[in-house]
Amino acid sequence: MISNQQYLNWQKRIKESPAFRRFWAFWGIYSVLLLFIISGYLLFIGEWKKVLLAFLAFVLARLILSPFIYLFYKKARPYQVLNFIPVHSWLFSEPTIKPNSFPSDHAASWASISLVLGYFFPPFGITLILFMIINGMARVVLGYHDEKDILAGWLAGLVSAWAAVFWLLPLLFTL
Repeated sequence: MISNQQYLNWQKRIKESPAFRRFWAFWGIYSVLLLFIISGYLLFIGEWKKVLLAFLAFVLARLILSPFIYLFYKKARPYQVLNFIPVHSWLFSEPTIKPNSFPSDHAASWASISLVLGYFFPPFGITLILFMIINGMARVVLGYHDEKDILAGWLAGLVSAWAAVFWLLPLLFTL
């Protein structure tokens, strides 16, 4: 379990080292752009059905499962508990006062998309799963989540990816 002191040490290092801050900010906030690039490439080569399934898994994880859990389970984020302002972006990761740390939406998003695309394109899958792990680590380093939030997000993404591939795929398409 990550200690409060470790979060504060990371925040100190983020303030002192621009390279450290940029690395973790990219992976924790802006790395979603990699998903857009890969999805755009797959659309370009005509794999729109598989990209659509990945998008549907994302919708299930991010817009249905996570909000449902938030209704019943309120958990403050580390930056809320420790009273610091994390590195953030107005577009992808703006600090909030809502206690919605569990599960991590970013982890759920990465897992749902990565696992669906990885099912159909194993080389992309291996790369995306590596990126997913780095993103989860970055969300912890930046102070948005703890490891339980990340694991729960990955589980929500896994359930969503499974539903997309083994339930929605047969209902919507014959590939």
